[in-house]
Amino acid sequence: MNPGLFVPVTLFIMSGVVLIYFFYFNNKNRNAIMETVQKSMETGSDLTPDLLAKLGAAINPRARDLRRGVVILSIGIAGFLASMFFSDPEVLAGLRAGSMFPLFMGAGFLLVYRLTKD
Repeated sequence: MNPGLFVPVTLFIMSGVVLIYFFYFNNKNRNAIMETVQKSMETGSDLTPDLLAKLGAAINPRARDLRRGVVILSIGIAGFLASMFFSDPEVLAGLRAGSMFPLFMGAGFLLVYRLTKD
């Protein structure tokens, strides 16, 4: 296989694998919650609104935006800093260009966090 083709192909394959695992485990978690609710309904247990809220509680969207923004911004900064270790202009330009997407995405999440009020 051409070494110049190996890295992009691996990147796209691994991105797909990560997405598949994310959706698989997210679905598995939701099914487990639904099974818990179904079993408690079959046994006749009381399902209080507080219990249902805790079972299906998602993290606060504002906190999620902050966490995503910091993580994605950090990935962009790491890519930009990694570009400083290379002297080849093509590699340098590619890493810096590739780092701009997560930098702006992270900045966008932080902007949404800043503009959203509880």
